[in-house]
Amino acid sequence: IEILWKLKSFDATSQLKWTGMTLTGQNPTLKSEKFMFIKTYGCQMNVYDSDRMTDVLAPLGYAPTSQADGADMVILNTCHIREKASEKVFSELGRLRMMKEHARDQQGRNVTIAVAGCVAQAEGEEITRRAPWVDIVVGPQTYHRLPELVSRVDPAARARAIDTEFPEEIKFDQLPGEHAPRGPAAFLSVQEGCDKFCAFCVVPYTRGAEFSRP
Repeated sequence: IEILWKLKSFDATSQLKWTGMTLTGQNPTLKSEKFMFIKTYGCQMNVYDSDRMTDVLAPLGYAPTSQADGADMVILNTCHIREKASEKVFSELGRLRMMKEHARDQQGRNVTIAVAGCVAQAEGEEITRRAPWVDIVVGPQTYHRLPELVSRVDPAARARAIDTEFPEEIKFDQLPGEHAPRGPAAFLSVQEGCDKFCAFCVVPYTRGAEFSRP
């Protein structure tokens, strides 16, 4: 039975200070927390989406961190507008592969790698074909389902989760409230997608039909 308790540690003057600790059997260790790193590419819409992914995954115990090293989950929230956008993502995935293998072989822990955003929507299963170490592929209209997708990932069985649908339910109705305050300024999404299908633009194919929030 794991017992959470408050362990008193001595300072130089033998005064007691409270520090949060975890006791498992006879080996007390610092209480662990899962960390999540999100790398955001592209537009302000992706910045908004990354913030909401943080809110969606907070109930699973994931806290944001500023670096990929040491994270338990790494999400690339991608943009498909830039030149050679897909190749830049695959290049970054190659670096994450080495980090994931090091964490597994040297530290005995699993790192979940997810590709989100417009490249995920456009490439879909091609991502896991070219980069089989990726665990989750999720489009910009389905990231509210991330908790379900995380539960479906099984590194031992090499089970991956891919969701690039355009669901009938409205994404904004499924998103939780902010997990933590973000300061005096924030992005707010009032309209998404496009119905114009211009020859030079991928937005209708990656963001879906135009939708305005009431």
